[in-house]
Formats: sequence, C-alpha cells, structure tokens
Amino acid sequence: MKQTAAKKHIYILSASDRFNYGDLLFPIVAKHELGKLGDYEFHNIATIKSDLTSCGAMPTESYKKLLDYQSIPKGSLLLVAGGQVLNANWSRLVSFLHPFYHWVYEKCNGERLEKLTKWLFGKNAVSFPFMPSAPAMLERMKLVYHAVGGGVPKQARQRKEVMPSLKKAHYISVRETETRRVIKNNFAVEAELVPDSVAVISDIYPKASLKKPLDQDYVCVQFGYQKSKGKLSVVLAQLRKIHRQHGLAVGLLSIGNCPGHDDDKTVEWLKTNADFPVHVLPCDTIDQITAALAHSSLFIGTSLHGVIVSMSYGNPFIGVNKQVRKVDAYSKTWAPEYLQGSVGFVKIAATATERLAAHDSYDEVIAEHKKKVRESFSKIAQIAESAQG
Repeated sequence: MKQTAAKKHIYILSASDRFNYGDLLFPIVAKHELGKLGDYEFHNIATIKSDLTSCGAMPTESYKKLLDYQSIPKGSLLLVAGGQVLNANWSRLVSFLHPFYHWVYEKCNGERLEKLTKWLFGKNAVSFPFMPSAPAMLERMKLVYHAVGGGVPKQARQRKEVMPSLKKAHYISVRETETRRVIKNNFAVEAELVPDSVAVISDIYPKASLKKPLDQDYVCVQFGYQKSKGKLSVVLAQLRKIHRQHGLAVGLLSIGNCPGHDDDKTVEWLKTNADFPVHVLPCDTIDQITAALAHSSLFIGTSLHGVIVSMSYGNPFIGVNKQVRKVDAYSKTWAPEYLQGSVGFVKIAATATERLAAHDSYDEVIAEHKKKVRESFSKIAQIAESAQG
C-alpha cells in the first residue's frame, strides 16, 4: 500500500492576538492563499493564546509553542505573515494586549520591563519575537518573511543578535521601500518588494457579499486616538466642510479596538462634539469593518489597513498625519499617483475635493498588486514543499 506523505506544517506568526483589524487579517489571508497551493497543517501563533473567533478572527496559540522545539516537525515553515513587526520588542507588543499592560508600559517602559516581559512571554529565548534568532528554531524551521514593515534595533549588540534571523531566512519580502532600504543598509540583505498581503482582501470578501452599513453614500472616517490627539477639533471642522460641500454622510469607524490604538475614543469624541449628522459604523467584526471600508465613497484616516483595504476595493482614500510614516511610505510605494502621500489635518477637506474629482477606476493597479502578492505566496509554498536546508 502506498504511504501517504505527511502534511507540511506552516506556523503563521503575526500580532493577531489583539483586536487590531490589519493584524487579524494577516493569518486569514495567509491561510486562504497558501491553502490553495498545498495541503498544509496551519498553526496560528501570536504573543499569547487567544480566541477572537467571535470577531471573525482565527484563534492563536502562544509564542511559547515555537520555543518547544522538539514538538515542531523538522522542516516546518515559520511565516512572519506581515505588519509593522520588525524591531517590535516584547514589552511593546504586550502593551497592546490589555489596558493594565498598556498602563504599566507607559509608566515603566525600559530595560527592566523588557527583561521581565521577555522572560514571562518568550522564555528568554529571543529578544525580538518577529526576528527570531534562536539557533534551535532556525535549525528546525525554514523562516520566511512576507511583506513586513518596520525597522532594526538601535543597539549594535541587538542588531548582531537578530542578524541570523535575516541572513538565514529562506525568503524576505517587505511592503515598502523604506523598510527595504533599512534592511539593506544594516544587514546587506536584499528584500523583495511586495504589496501588503491584505491587498487581496476584496477577493476573499467580495463587495457584493458585504452589507452596506448606511443607505446613503458616505465618507468613512477613522483616527487613532494617539495619532490625532489635540487635532480632533480640526478634524471635525474638516469633516463638516466635506459633508456640506459634497453631500456625503460622515461614517465614524473604529478599526483598532485595543489599548494603544483606541479608535473608539476618537469615534466617541467626534460623535459627541459634531454639530452636523454623523453615523457610528458597526465595527464588532472583521466583516463589518471590511464592509464599511468597501462601500465607502472615500476613506479618511490614520490606519494603514484602512488605506490598503480601500485600495483593494478600488476606492479613493486620504492618509492623514505624515508622522504616521508607514501610511505615507506605503501609499507612495503602491498607490496611483493622485492618491500618494499623507496630508496634514488642515488639508483634509481640500484633499478630499481633489481626490474625489480625480478619482477613476484603477483596476489594473489592483490586479498587479494581487498578482505580486500571489507570486510571493507561491514562492513561500515552494519553500514549504522543499527539503530542509
């Protein structure tokens, strides 16, 4: 009798243990795309074990599972599935998990807290969870990075520690030119440039399958609380202009509902202080957030995945606040020319007028993005199928 080949194991690593829309999408997209290319056993790994299935997310297993080396089949694939994760340390990652952790991080951030969280959550094995350099892990698993973003550690000893995670990786792609430059300059590693994997989201959640949250045309508005602090009065004045000049309803959306993002605080402030009609858009599930973005006439906000999902559905958008560098860098790398670059808060209304007037179908651009993402996943599948080494 012919022996059936054992399934290959793919460990998907992302920050999908907290309700932050983009982070929740990475394992969903990876499993969807790789599942079409082979018969794999998937393991979804994050900082801690979690269950956000009520929101439409995949449950996660603790990072400690990766550190139980003998339980991992030799030759398994470790996929860092996306996000602004390079150079993310333990204390910062943990701070997004619970309001108390975030309070502790704000009060006590420093070397002692980092040592404590590294010990509690990472068994002292790796200093930067998404740049895993533990020799036993790299010997047992094939490490790949898909369309990641971020920076590199500031200290020379830390850069030396994480170097094997990049030098020994079987494949590295990044999602914008700034990350590509930083990796090349610090480690002499050439990374492939690939759009964020969420670029394919409109194929996974077709627009026709998503319920439009309002009966009228609307602008979808999202602002991270920390990224817009002190500017909300300006935002409100700009939204009032858009509402009056274009006749669009204003829909308020919360995308990041975890500590440190706190979009819900912005929604509450804008709703309370608006002197014109605003609507709070449903945001309890991935489907609801995706629907709000897919059906909007214009997205305005600080969320990178608000921008990426809007782009996937061919909608115009405005990234706000140039200090949110990942949004500015990504749009300059991948968006049609008239949608490139973030703007200041006082320019929101004027930019809305310009971009709505300039808007036209850019289906060919989106198709090219999706093609590049799928080519990248195809390379990852080939590595998963290859012999160890």
